Amino acid sequence: MRNAGASIDPPPDPFAAVRPETPVALPADRKAPADPTPGATPPKKKLPRGVTPLPPGVSPEMLIPPAPPPKPAATPGPSSGQPGTLPPPSPPAQPWPMTGTARVRWSMDDPDGQPSIIMVPEPPPGKSRLRRFLVVAGGLALLFLFAYVVPATFMWGKVLPGTHVAGVEIGGLTETEALDRVHARFDGNDQQDLSLLLRGRPLDKFKPAEVGLAIDAQSTVAEAETGFPAPADVLQAFTGEQELPLKISTNHVKLAQRVRKIAKTIDRPAREGRIVYEGTRPRVIPPREGVALDRQATEEAIRRAFVNGPASSAATLTVVTVRPKASQEAFAGFLDDARRAVSGPITLTNGSQRAVLSPAVIAANLVFEPQQNGMVEPKFDARKAVGGVEAGLVGVTQAPRAARFVIENGAPKLVPARAGRGIDDAELTSALTRLIDQGGSRTIPVSLAITRPSLTDAEALKLGVKEKVGEFTTSFSCCAARVTNIQRAARLVDGLVVRPGDTFSLNEAIGAPTVARGFIAAQAIEDDHLVIAMGGGVSQFATTMYNAAYFAGMDDVEHTTHTFHVVRYPPGRDAAVEYPDQDLRWKNGTEHGVLITTASTGTSVTVNLWSTRTYDKIEAETSERTAVTQPETVTDDDPRCLPMGGGPGFTVTVTRVFSKDGEVVRRDKPATVTYEPQRKVVCQDGGSLGAEGSGPRRRPDAKPDIAPTPDPTPLHRSKPDNPTGDQAPEPMSDVPNGNKRLDGSGQNNGGQNKGGQNKNGSPNRYTNGNQNGHGNSRGSQSAMLTAPAARNGTQSGHSGNGRG
Repeated sequence: MRNAGASIDPPPDPFAAVRPETPVALPADRKAPADPTPGATPPKKKLPRGVTPLPPGVSPEMLIPPAPPPKPAATPGPSSGQPGTLPPPSPPAQPWPMTGTARVRWSMDDPDGQPSIIMVPEPPPGKSRLRRFLVVAGGLALLFLFAYVVPATFMWGKVLPGTHVAGVEIGGLTETEALDRVHARFDGNDQQDLSLLLRGRPLDKFKPAEVGLAIDAQSTVAEAETGFPAPADVLQAFTGEQELPLKISTNHVKLAQRVRKIAKTIDRPAREGRIVYEGTRPRVIPPREGVALDRQATEEAIRRAFVNGPASSAATLTVVTVRPKASQEAFAGFLDDARRAVSGPITLTNGSQRAVLSPAVIAANLVFEPQQNGMVEPKFDARKAVGGVEAGLVGVTQAPRAARFVIENGAPKLVPARAGRGIDDAELTSALTRLIDQGGSRTIPVSLAITRPSLTDAEALKLGVKEKVGEFTTSFSCCAARVTNIQRAARLVDGLVVRPGDTFSLNEAIGAPTVARGFIAAQAIEDDHLVIAMGGGVSQFATTMYNAAYFAGMDDVEHTTHTFHVVRYPPGRDAAVEYPDQDLRWKNGTEHGVLITTASTGTSVTVNLWSTRTYDKIEAETSERTAVTQPETVTDDDPRCLPMGGGPGFTVTVTRVFSKDGEVVRRDKPATVTYEPQRKVVCQDGGSLGAEGSGPRRRPDAKPDIAPTPDPTPLHRSKPDNPTGDQAPEPMSDVPNGNKRLDGSGQNNGGQNKGGQNKNGSPNRYTNGNQNGHGNSRGSQSAMLTAPAARNGTQSGHSGNGRG
């Protein structure tokens, strides 16, 4: 049957198009009127906005009729004269357009049935983005839950994993468990000996508890977080480690005191170069670098060694170089100036009064020293230089006089000071400096000024010189030449006052041992045998002074023991001196001044120190002699031979003990001294030990000084430290063994002297080698020495020799 084509009538209501098998009751609003009016248009029902009359799944496009196809041209029919008319062909069937996602549905009632395909509408675009956001958010929440919340819950209340304290693992432990582990590791460190190393060699050791070092475990563990960890903490626990600093409690005062004590055994100040005079010949003393302990670095090293465990770790000490102010080359250009200064005498005039400063006096009081800026400048002690000639310009009754003490009825008594007129020191120094720099006339007019005494009555009374605090006596055989030198040294030192904080120097106080200054040639020690040398015997006075200062509680700065033990000296407490290289120096570390008085007889010399007593008693504990070695016997056929009786060598330890109110309040570090055996010398030519004439061996430079000069007045001076150099004569000594300290530290300030070598590396021959003829400037530490006015004067003399 031929397709009749699409109907041109509008489609009926879909509900009406389906003929139900049973009558369907329509809603009243959809029923046709019972008696419609013919030709009348039925009323349209008004639907609410947005409501369509079409059923679900039916779109309006489905109800639009297709456009009619164009009518074909009329073809005359074969049987009629009218054109033929045929209906247009029917268009292909169009499926209803459907949107959504095709899904397969299986019937649950008929498992064997065929599935049906249904179309699920696509959700609106906004709902899709919301769904994706919720899915991502949910995934992140799950990730956060498992990556942070769960691990943090397990870490809560414990130290974070990966936490260490000085190499000790405490991660994952509770605070109590961490405390126990820290205590177990570090408790007891403070009771183990902590060693100190200097250049890899043991120097000292002590227990950390002595300086208050202890582990503060509570504060250390408190730095670790044990609460609910933050995300960053959890991340670090999984990816890294945390090192907590070990907290240490320290008694800073005790630790600083210990470090200062260590520094005393290490520090060696730089020696400043200078130009001094040997007689009237200028000599360059080259500068020398010093060393000093880096105290801050030492404290840190001690703390580190304490943490690491004293038994397995040692503190390595750090030292730094201390450089002098000026190099040796800086002094070369001033040698011509130094020669010009002593090229002739200088005449001082005051009206018709005249006084002459000899070249020896100028040399004795002139030194070229470096300044802070590194420049070298001359330094002239005008007050001391004019001390012996000022009376000729001023008059004895007008000269100033310093306050001094005398001993009456066993107690010090003040002799008042007196102001007076004297030469203007600054003006004279300025004039001499111009003469050195520019030359010119050697006659200098001077003016007089009111001069203040070097020690006033008020200053003297504040010194607290009221009682004897130290005393020592040594004995000797009568009538030997060396007795003259001992007594002369005692007279030069008698009456000196050392102010608080100042340093006494024996070489500075007595000067060069020359004939002009009252010394003679006498028996001395050279290397390992006896000789006749200028000033022999002064070392006995040095030993007496050392022991008086030892028992007065003074602080040792420099002293040197003999190489072999001399039986007249206490073992471990002897002192040898060599002018100007080797000295006896002690510091007045008290708050009071110290008055030195001396007394001598034909068989003994005594040194007394007067001040205010700080301790009730100071004693020396001396150990038994150990490592005893016997001497060898040698035969000497030299006609100048001096026989020696010989003596054993040994080692002894001495400790100074301080007591107050019946209790020991202080002990110095024990000082150990080793003496070499004293050779037994047999003279084949009949030489005599007491012979001191032309027969016994003499130093070739033991010549008398025929230029008379007044006695010296020791004043405030500085000290050249152990001069050395090509220009210097061979330094001589009373066979030193090393500079031991009064405080028992055993520090060798100048270096050990073994095998016949002194601290400068030269043979230990006891001569003096006059450096400047007066005991001139001696470094930064100096003593304000005030002597009675009767001893005012200058010191001079040419090359002297050793004293022993």
